Amino acid sequence: MMTLAGMFGVTEAVISQFLKRQKAQDGSTNSQRTGRPRVTDRNDDRNILKTSRTNLRLTASAIRREVFLNSPSPPSVSTVKRRLNAAGIMGSRPVKKPLISEKNRVARVKWAKEHLNWTRQDWNKILSSDEIKFLLFGSDGIQ
Repeated sequence: MMTLAGMFGVTEAVISQFLKRQKAQDGSTNSQRTGRPRVTDRNDDRNILKTSRTNLRLTASAIRREVFLNSPSPPSVSTVKRRLNAAGIMGSRPVKKPLISEKNRVARVKWAKEHLNWTRQDWNKILSSDEIKFLLFGSDGIQ
């Protein structure tokens, strides 16, 4: 016990307690855990993450529906959210971007090429202001 204690940097009492515990459990390391048992197992957690990564726009309730389609007692949506958060996948709102038509894209490229060689004096002649609010589509608030 002295040798083991020296190797692991602990006291002999710690080694003695560990050996007694191992002997009481017949060498098994699966002792009874306290608290409520998990609803999902490793395979369920892996399937939740896999489904989320294949389609990033799926909500937690849609992932729950897809993964636990034939399950008699599927976990709650909050459980699915917890599993995703534990893996580092947080919920986010998709970015709203204006739809740029092909005609508008061509016009933008043409304008950029025409003004490519402008000097600083040319740009100083342009009046710009950031006081106007442009709402291209959608609503101001979260719906």
